[in-house]
Amino acid sequence: MSFLPAAGVVMILVAVGSYYATRSLHGFSAFSGANLLLGALLLAVGVVAQARRFRGFSGAESRRVVLRWSASLVGALALVVGVDVAARGWTSRIDLTLDHSYTLSEQTIALCQKLAQRGGEPIQLVFFEDALLAKDVRLLVAAYGDRCPAVETRDARRREPPQAARDLYTTTATTVIACRGDVCDPVGYPSERNITSAILRLSRERPVHVYFTVGHGEIDLASESDTGYAAVAATLRDQGMDPKALVSPAAPDVPEDADVLVIGAPERDFLPEELAVLERYLSRGGRLLVLADAGQHSNVYSELLPRWGFVLDDSVVLDQAASPLLKEATPVNLLVHLFAPYDPVTRNLSQRTMLLFPRARPVGLGRKPQPDDKLAQVAFASPRSWLSQNLARALAGGELQPPAGAQTGNIGVVATGRFPRGTGEPPAEARIVVIGDRDFAQNRLLEALYNRDLLLNAVRWLGNDEQAIALTDKGWTPNQDPLTLQQTVAYFYFLAFALPETLLLLGIYAWWRQRA
Repeated sequence: MSFLPAAGVVMILVAVGSYYATRSLHGFSAFSGANLLLGALLLAVGVVAQARRFRGFSGAESRRVVLRWSASLVGALALVVGVDVAARGWTSRIDLTLDHSYTLSEQTIALCQKLAQRGGEPIQLVFFEDALLAKDVRLLVAAYGDRCPAVETRDARRREPPQAARDLYTTTATTVIACRGDVCDPVGYPSERNITSAILRLSRERPVHVYFTVGHGEIDLASESDTGYAAVAATLRDQGMDPKALVSPAAPDVPEDADVLVIGAPERDFLPEELAVLERYLSRGGRLLVLADAGQHSNVYSELLPRWGFVLDDSVVLDQAASPLLKEATPVNLLVHLFAPYDPVTRNLSQRTMLLFPRARPVGLGRKPQPDDKLAQVAFASPRSWLSQNLARALAGGELQPPAGAQTGNIGVVATGRFPRGTGEPPAEARIVVIGDRDFAQNRLLEALYNRDLLLNAVRWLGNDEQAIALTDKGWTPNQDPLTLQQTVAYFYFLAFALPETLLLLGIYAWWRQRA
């Protein structure tokens, strides 16, 4: 019967391991619970069976057995206590999770270093132990306390949080609240991206002012429909920026506090006076983001941008490797995964990341306005892409192969420019980013793949906020395999627990049979 206690111990260890590995929020799963109950039953039956064979304490052999096992138990207990005491003063940790869920990214560490150099009142991360996601986020909050000198972590059970944080906790479903003085900001879902964004918002001396021109059929930041752009404004506010509307036909100049000016895919021409305002703004070191789209006609594309070295042909980029994420995988639904590796706008993007650009317009480079200016294409369609001049047919999905004579391969869809201007030392630098698509920033697509990263990278680079380019939640990139979430969890339990457990039990049984 010595097989039973060993099998019971194995099943109990598997139950505890599966519970912690899957980080269940609702106690033991059916798999963990069944292993725990059956393992405890086998262990109890084995112990009772072995106890019946015990002859008492009167013999010398019995005393030796008792002393030997008692000494082993005391030694193991002392070792566990010693390790626990030593671990309390040891702040290092090893993150063995596949997506490094509890290791801070380089962007977060850079922000922490900048805050430490600046000094001032520290930012507190108030952690509520009794919240729903407390067990999942505890180690992540501890990582901020270890790596960020300007950030203090506080367990609300052990230290009374600020009253503003307590009030927010009672009215919002959140686990972590960031506070600076009397100002508190609920983090929302406690991911690194959201926690760092809250720290960034609280640490800014003033928000980055991002103005969007209106009056020419530009993107609608107020629309919450699938094809609207309210998510753009919400994303910028979440990053501590202040999006505003600029009615350019009525504006004599770009406001002095404008850090970034966005022209969001205008459908009509600007007035000559408006173009003159934009020229003056750029000539004194302004920062401009332009979203274009295939089939649009505006003098921003035909007059303003060419004067600064950008060429936007009236065509559309098609690719046979189209995206299946939309209703139809037509060539117009472009998947972009080729990037300039060292440009700030695409520095954190690579062939492992993708952008989804429906109706992309090519963005080429022309003549530099001045010799010291720098122009670069930073994102490209795949080598299988081509340009179509027949917009109506291409946008309707009727062109599935490149026609004879079409330009093919590595067509640029995003470009940047740096233009030293003025007489200062160093001279003011105008910056322009041109993105050949507007649909990528729609409410339905902004969070798809890495679209959000591109938008934030562009705005941050233009607004001199490069230390925050762009922090994305860590996580597995979803693939196109036809596996549901339930199937994935079932495979994980089988490969990680059920199969090793079965092999261990068979090994113990074989050992017991051989010994018997």
